[in-house]
Amino acid sequence: MKFDHAYLERSLKDCGFEKDTAAQYIKYAKKSRTADLLRLLNWQRKKLMDNLHAVQRSVDTIDFLICSVENNKKGELS
Repeated sequence: MKFDHAYLERSLKDCGFEKDTAAQYIKYAKKSRTADLLRLLNWQRKKLMDNLHAVQRSVDTIDFLICSVENNKKGELS
């Protein structure tokens, strides 16, 4: 498998890979271990999606609180 080492390191960092996992990914890439590469990528994707869902729940809660405050403000003005 041919790749630009610096670009790959940057990409893995941008995807949130920890140093040890990124190093393991690069070792697998050098050996063209496709199944292991996909396992690491899918594992990292799952971590990112779990974080995304947690943040989305926080945004939903903030939106609810904003609506609650706005509705109470409207009630005070009537």
